[in-house]
Amino acid sequence: MRRRPWPLAVAALAGAGLVLRIVMLLGHWGTVDSDEAVVGLMARGFRHGNWRAFYWGQHYAGTQETALVALAGASTAALKLVPVALSAVAAVLTWRVGRRLVEERLAQAAGLLVWVGPGAYVWWSTKERGFYWVSLVLGLVLVLAAQRIVERGGRPLDGAVLGLAAGLGFWASPTVLYFAVPAGLWIVVRRRPPLRWLWAAVPAAVVGAGPWLWHNVGHDWPSLDRPPQPEHVTYATGIGRLLWRTLPMALNLRFPFDGRWVVPGLAVAVYVGLGIALVARRPPALLTAALLTFPLIYAYFPGAWFVGEGRYALFALPFLALGVAVVIGRPWAALGVVTASAILSVVTLSHIGYEQPRRVAGDLTALRQAGVDTAWGDYWMAYRLAFVSGGWLTATSYVSAREPTVYRAVAADPTPAFLYPRGDGRIERLRAAVNEPSRLVETPHFTVVMVAGPVDPSALPPGVAP
Repeated sequence: MRRRPWPLAVAALAGAGLVLRIVMLLGHWGTVDSDEAVVGLMARGFRHGNWRAFYWGQHYAGTQETALVALAGASTAALKLVPVALSAVAAVLTWRVGRRLVEERLAQAAGLLVWVGPGAYVWWSTKERGFYWVSLVLGLVLVLAAQRIVERGGRPLDGAVLGLAAGLGFWASPTVLYFAVPAGLWIVVRRRPPLRWLWAAVPAAVVGAGPWLWHNVGHDWPSLDRPPQPEHVTYATGIGRLLWRTLPMALNLRFPFDGRWVVPGLAVAVYVGLGIALVARRPPALLTAALLTFPLIYAYFPGAWFVGEGRYALFALPFLALGVAVVIGRPWAALGVVTASAILSVVTLSHIGYEQPRRVAGDLTALRQAGVDTAWGDYWMAYRLAFVSGGWLTATSYVSAREPTVYRAVAADPTPAFLYPRGDGRIERLRAAVNEPSRLVETPHFTVVMVAGPVDPSALPPGVAP
């Protein structure tokens, strides 16, 4: 019996997305960095009963993903596989939301678009950052529940799912508003379901947001403060950066970080043409609401200044994919676009750098042989070394300390060690500034200054302490 070509094509493209991630994990991009290591260290703390509501050093970024990493073993593999799995769930949920907006096969193509591209987000799905992917998943669950509320007459169970997803999403990140605002507006405009679903949604939302409330009640509500940013942009500039610089990355048309158009001229034409065509095709009301409200919410958030790898447009990805499906209109043509996106992902991934040094096992061996069990170091090395060590090394940055208990543990060491890259000019400045004898230990990638007496990093000359 002949197999139908559509399922085979879908399976092949789903496999392509998986292969892309395997290549990332097995290649030089698979190195754990310090942001991931912080999640790993927190997950290990969870397994020992040290639970935190938010990412270390912050009053936002809920720890649902950290809990998943803890459940998965708090290992390097767990740090990688949890976001990969969540990105797969996001692709499936995009399909489930999309099949209520467009023809079934177009919805499948939209889900595949989320899975195979853009290259920046394929890479991002192999980097555990603490809350991005769980926020996206919860937002899509919220939208799907809103659709079911309208379809099924406002059943309380659907309201409870919506409320729980909204509460958990708010704990994870205020980015849940990208989904809650258009979904709420759409329900109000439809005016079809009776409001009985609200009686289940509100208490479920309170339960979901419980950790957020627990952290803030009695602590002067720190999560409501806007975190300081290195750059301030106006509201209009934030919208402009999103529309012209960040969204093209989410569509695989700009390279991450350097921001160059993938194919100058052609990529610009495709981007502008896509926007015009989307307006002309009059997408479904829910999708229109999501695409129109996204820039307005985005520009208000503190991170609107940052472009980088386009991380803050991640939450627009399902809506963009569905918008592309609407514009294409034909299932096989849509699969052709998915194939092109997978190829573009390979191109853009080749421009993404990786952590240096790639391996630190030799450095850890040298540190252990030298008797170093606590250390001051640069943020991008300290937490990475602490995590990869498996627990015998406690390390932190003085300049960018994430966790007070870790900081105090390192500060209490009467014979501190300071890690610097080889040849760093601060090495001799540190040795000249301390009043105790010191010696140098060389590892494959670092020079370690071991001081024979206590050192207060705050008393060192500016810029000396890592």
